Amino acid sequence: MSRRAPLMIPRLRDETSPDPVATALRLGRMSPFSTSADGALRFSDPSLTEQILRLRAGTLQSGAAQWEARMSGQDVRTRRRILSGLNWAGAQATLDYALRDGRGEQRWVRETLEAVNVSDNRALLVHGVIQDITAEHESRDRLLWAARHDAATGLSNRDAFIEAAATLGALSSRVGTPACLLRIRPTNLEDLREVYGAEIGDRILAMVARRLEDDVRAPDALGRLSGADFAVAMLGRSEEPSMRLQALLSETPYHTPFGPLYLDMAVTARALGDHPDSAKTALRQTRSELDGCAHGAQGAPCAATEDVLRALDEDRVSLAFQPIVDAQTGQLHHHECLLRIRCTDGRVVSAWEIIRDAEALGLVHRLDRRALALAEPHLRADPDTRLALNVSAGTLGNADHADAYVAALRDLGEVATRITIEMTETLAVDDPAQASRFSAAVRGLGCRFAIDDFGSGYTTFRNLMAVEADTIKIDGALIQGIATDENKQTFMRMMVDLAHTFSVKTVAEMVETEADAAVLRRIGADYLQGYHYGHPAPSPNWSRLGTV
Repeated sequence: MSRRAPLMIPRLRDETSPDPVATALRLGRMSPFSTSADGALRFSDPSLTEQILRLRAGTLQSGAAQWEARMSGQDVRTRRRILSGLNWAGAQATLDYALRDGRGEQRWVRETLEAVNVSDNRALLVHGVIQDITAEHESRDRLLWAARHDAATGLSNRDAFIEAAATLGALSSRVGTPACLLRIRPTNLEDLREVYGAEIGDRILAMVARRLEDDVRAPDALGRLSGADFAVAMLGRSEEPSMRLQALLSETPYHTPFGPLYLDMAVTARALGDHPDSAKTALRQTRSELDGCAHGAQGAPCAATEDVLRALDEDRVSLAFQPIVDAQTGQLHHHECLLRIRCTDGRVVSAWEIIRDAEALGLVHRLDRRALALAEPHLRADPDTRLALNVSAGTLGNADHADAYVAALRDLGEVATRITIEMTETLAVDDPAQASRFSAAVRGLGCRFAIDDFGSGYTTFRNLMAVEADTIKIDGALIQGIATDENKQTFMRMMVDLAHTFSVKTVAEMVETEADAAVLRRIGADYLQGYHYGHPAPSPNWSRLGTV
C-alpha cells in the first residue's frame, strides 16, 4: 500500500524567533497601548514602559489618574484637549510631553494616537504608541544651547548678549534707572600667547569668564563677543563697575602651569537706552574706542605711523603660507597667506602687532593690498597654486578702500579665480550690508569667499547667508582638544551639518593632533588646518614646509 506524502505547509518564520514587529518597537523604545473611556492606558508590553520610566518590574500604574500624576498641569490639559478632539474614527494626533520617572527625573515621550471606535463624537477606543524621545529632546536642547552660547567659555554669545542687553535697556527705562554696557578686553593676551602658547591663552580666557560669571548677577547680562572681548550690561552708571571689573580681572593673577600670570585689562563703557539698536550701537562705539585706546583718543603717535610706513617702504612685509588639507585624503587643497614682518635686527615675526597699529591708524588697507601683491607672483608661477588672503576691518569698512581692493583683484585677471578672500565673522556682524556687497563683488570676479573665526562671536548662520560664503573656518578655540571634549564635538557636528545644508564647506583651524584630526574627519569637516599638517612656511610649495 502506497503511503501519501505528508502535507507541506510553508512556515513564514521560526515560531521560536521573536516577533519582528515587537522587536522593532522595543528597539525604538516604543510601547503600544490602547485606552477607552475610562482613560486608563493598557500597554501590550508593560515591561518596556517600565524601562522607559525607570520603574521596578511590576510597579507600573497606568490608570488615568496615576498617569496624569506624572505630568505637569499644562501637559495634562493639553492631552485631555487632544483626546477630546479624536471624535471620528481614524482621527490621529501626536503630542510630546514630559513624565516624572521612577527616580523623580524628567523623561520625554511622544504619544501617537488614533481613534478606532467613536460614538456620539466621543472616542470609545483609542490605539496609541508611547515612544521614549528623551535622547532626542536632550540633543535638541544641546543644539539650542550651542546656538546661543560661546562653546569655549559657556557664556552667552554675541547674538544672545545683544538680546539680553536690549531687554535690560528697556527695563531701565521702565524703572527709571540708568543702564550701561561695558566692553572688556585683555590687552596683553597676545603677548602671553606668543610666549606660552595658544592653549594658555584659551585657558586664561576661560578663567576670565569664570571671574565675570561669579561677579555678574541677574538681571545684568554677560557675554563673550569674539576673540578676547567680553561684555557686561548692567543697571546703574558705568564708573564704579568699570573700576571694579578692571580690578577683578587684573589685580589677581591667573594660575597656570607656567606660574601666576597677570592680565592688563581695558574697559570702555557706554550708556544703554531703550531703543532696540542701543546695544549694537554701544558695542560698535566701545569696540572702536578699544581698538584705538593704545594710541589715545586724539590719534596715534607719529612713531606708530612711521613703523607701519617704514615696514612697507623697506619691503620688510612678507607672506608665510600655511597648508590647508582635504580632511579625508590629507592632500593639499590650498594655503592661507599670513603676514610676517622682518624686524630691523633680522628676526621674522608675526605681523599681528603692526596690523593692530595699522587698523588704528587707518593704514591697514595698505597691508591688505601689499599681501595681494606679494601673492600674485606665486599664483602666476604655478597654475595649481590656490591661496587664501585675509581682508581687514579697515579695508572692508571704507567704501573707497574696498573698491580699490576689488579693482586690484580685477587687474589680476584669471589668477584671481584661485584666490579665496577671508573675512572675520565679526566684520560680517558689524556691517552685514557692506560685507554682502564686498562678497558679491569678489565672487563676481571668480574668487571664493570665506568667513574666518566662525563661532567665536555671533554664532548664527544669518551672517553666512547674508554674504553667501563658500566656506566657513571654525574658530580654533572650538577645535583644540576636540577629541576629548564632547561639547566641542556636539557644537562642531551642528556647524558642519548646517553648513552642508547650505552647500558650504568647513575648515577646522588649529588642528594640532592626529586624535583631533580623526574626530573631525568622522564629524565630516571638509578641510583641516594647523600645526599637525604644517607650520607657516616661506613658500606655498607643499614639499618644502618650514617654520616662519
